[in-house]
Amino acid sequence: MWKNIMYLLGAAGIFYLAVLYNSKALFCVCFAAVSVPLLFLGVLSYIKQRLKFELLFYSYPITDSGDYLVGLGVENPSKIYLPRIRARIRVVNTATGRIEWVKAEGRVPAEGSAELSGRVKEPEFGLWQAECQDVRCYEWTNFLHLRPSVQERRQILVYPAVYAVNIKIGIRTRLFWSDGEQYHPQVSGDDPSETLKLREYQKGDRLNRVHWKLSAKNDNLIVAELGMPMGCNVAIFLDGKPASMGRKEVRAYWAVLHSLSQELLAQECPHYLVWRDRQCQELLCRKAVRKVEDLMDFWCEIPPDRMERGAEPTVYARNFPGEMYASHIAWNQEMELWCNSKLEAEIKPEQVKEQLAELELLL
Repeated sequence: MWKNIMYLLGAAGIFYLAVLYNSKALFCVCFAAVSVPLLFLGVLSYIKQRLKFELLFYSYPITDSGDYLVGLGVENPSKIYLPRIRARIRVVNTATGRIEWVKAEGRVPAEGSAELSGRVKEPEFGLWQAECQDVRCYEWTNFLHLRPSVQERRQILVYPAVYAVNIKIGIRTRLFWSDGEQYHPQVSGDDPSETLKLREYQKGDRLNRVHWKLSAKNDNLIVAELGMPMGCNVAIFLDGKPASMGRKEVRAYWAVLHSLSQELLAQECPHYLVWRDRQCQELLCRKAVRKVEDLMDFWCEIPPDRMERGAEPTVYARNFPGEMYASHIAWNQEMELWCNSKLEAEIKPEQVKEQLAELELLL
């Protein structure tokens, strides 16, 4: 703005001197000062009609602190370079309403493209939407500009951070029998409704496992190994109300949960995520996590603003009678991490990574 004002004052001053001294040279300079930006603006208008814009919102963080890149991709098919394009992008969390403004600017080469980007610093978990509020293409004197319209919008789901955590799963938890719709691909069990594999009879095999029809066809005893149901033998209770927590506490709360769940998945341990939703008819809600896609679905579906306190093992027994689990983890709003009713750690929001690295949970 100040540059424009100074330019106009300078042109007005030259015009005043030209009139005062009746100088043709100064009149020419004044005419050039006014006409050259207008000429450039005409050329810029020709180029603007051929520009292609793409709103960019990267779905992964670019730094350890969790900053995300947001920007504008510009494709210039003309043979004239653009000296300056400036974009102002509005990024909003659809759940909390938090708004971030990102400014991005740069130049675009002739017959080329460029990415003008800025950063959203440490966005919290949730669905974020970016939309371009203002784009300005400046001509070569950097005095006048045109405003192309970019109507595109982009949404991404920002996931919580994941840190290393040491979890040891004992035999009791791994082999705890619980009903499930899926079966372990390698470990045999006692479920007669699913056969894991067929093999030749070995000494010590029980006769009720012999597949008599196949044995008669092959003139050799064939034993059927039965499948083991992959039930959720671990339950993680989310006893917190994120809507009443501070920004740092919320980031730490979700990061700890995400780290625990990812580590259990890495060790092929299906588990339940249990929470209380004030709008749900059931007192408690739960999500079975058997693979990474299940965890991603949880992050897409969970309503953080509706989560309430009260997710506890005693309440779980009343809501899901007869459904047992081998071990449980309780993660509450006071940032206390309990494992099988034993307090393991009191997590500090600014030391989540360090404390999880030193933690050892035995399930």
